[in-house]
Amino acid sequence: MRTMTFKTQYRKFRMLTARFFSYWFFIIFATLGVAIAVMERFTNVFGVEHLEPLMILILSYAILVYIVTERAKVLDDIHENLRSARAEVYPTRESVYMAVPLIVARASADAQGRRRIFHAALHGFGGKRLAKPSKPDPVFEVFDGAIDRCVASTGPGMWRVFEIYNIPDEEKLEALVKLVGKRQSAEGYEVRAFARAEGLPHLSPLVIGDEDLLVGVDDPRYYRAGSAVHLRGRDPVRLATEYFYSLWNDPRIRVFKTETGVDWNAIENLRAEFRASELEGKSPPAA
Repeated sequence: MRTMTFKTQYRKFRMLTARFFSYWFFIIFATLGVAIAVMERFTNVFGVEHLEPLMILILSYAILVYIVTERAKVLDDIHENLRSARAEVYPTRESVYMAVPLIVARASADAQGRRRIFHAALHGFGGKRLAKPSKPDPVFEVFDGAIDRCVASTGPGMWRVFEIYNIPDEEKLEALVKLVGKRQSAEGYEVRAFARAEGLPHLSPLVIGDEDLLVGVDDPRYYRAGSAVHLRGRDPVRLATEYFYSLWNDPRIRVFKTETGVDWNAIENLRAEFRASELEGKSPPAA
C-alpha cells in the first residue's frame, strides 16, 4: 500500500510540475532574464557584479528542468499507450486453453491487480455437444487445473471466480454437477446457469484480473471455445464486465452455487425438467 501511495503521489507531483513549467513559463522567464541582463549590462541599475553569468546559470537550470519534465510527460504517454488495449488471436482450441493458465499466472503475480475471474461459458446454443472427451485431454486439464487453483485459494490474496454456464441437456447438467460438487466448499466461487437447448451461438467472455479479456468462439465438438481473441486493457475488461453482470442478473438465470453453498434443490428441479421434457419431446423452459 505504501508503494502504491508513493507512486500515486509522485505521479501527481510530476503532473503538477509539468503543468507549472509550461511553454509560457519558459518564454516569460527567458524574456525577463534577457531583459534584466541587458539592462544591467548597459545601465548597471541593480549594481550586481557578474550578473550575466548568474543569469546564464539560471536560464540553464530552467532549461534543464524543462527537459526533465518533458521527458517525464513523454514517458507517461508511452506507458499509457503500452497499457492500452492490445489484441492477440488464438486460432485453435489448444492455443486457447494453453494460454489461459499463463494469463492467470501473470495476473497472480500482479500484487496491485484484483484477483477475479468472470467466465461466461455460453457454449452449446448452436446445437448438441459432447459433455466431455472420451479420454482426458491434457489441454483441458491444464486449463481446469488453473481455474481449480484459483477457486481453492484462500486468505487476503484469494481469487474470486464467477461462472455462467449454458445447460442444454441432462448430460451437460451432470458434468456441471460433478464440477460444482468438487468445488462446493470454495468460499469465493459462485455459479449460475441458463437452461436453453437452442438459440444463436454466443460469444463467451473470460475476464481475468483487471486487464485481460478473452472472447471465445464456440467449438463444434465440445462445450468449450474453439478459438478466441485476447484483448489487453482496462476498457475492454470494463465493457465485458458490464456484459457479464447483465447476464448474471438476468431473471431467467438459475443460481447453483453461492458463497454459502450449493443449491441442490435448483439442480434437482432442472434435472426433473429435463426428464419431463424428454418424455414430452420438447426443450425445458428458460426459467
